[in-house]
Amino acid sequence: MRDYYASELAQHRPGELLIARENSYDGTAVRADMRTIDRSNVTRLWEFKISASYEALGQILVYVAMARRAEEAAGSDCLIRGVIAAFNFQPEIRYTVERLNLSIELVTLPPLLAHAGGIPTCAEPTSLPEIPRQSGLLASTGAEPYQQETP
Repeated sequence: MRDYYASELAQHRPGELLIARENSYDGTAVRADMRTIDRSNVTRLWEFKISASYEALGQILVYVAMARRAEEAAGSDCLIRGVIAAFNFQPEIRYTVERLNLSIELVTLPPLLAHAGGIPTCAEPTSLPEIPRQSGLLASTGAEPYQQETP
């Protein structure tokens, strides 16, 4: 999904260039899914999710903090923003980003992009197989499991 978006970046984000995929920083194990830069010299760190939850928000905050620390250590003061890209977002995520002025972009991915990673766009009901009752599996009903005596 991320790789397909990156390969089509010019169509989705005209004027923005891909810098790296799996962008990491020295001294830390965290890495953003993608790093881009635009014509105004704004660097963006991306986190891709199928469905964005609180975890995505925490991840992008850490990525932006690590990137800003690395840029400060290098003597640079470029503007760094976080981006969470997902097919859908928990409603609280949108509210939190806006209410707290987090300067994080929320990008809703087009459904067509789901096909790039084989992600189902709609879930079909799953039929579960019926498992016949076996001796030894009756403990949950309070019955004693069958035990065969050994000669």
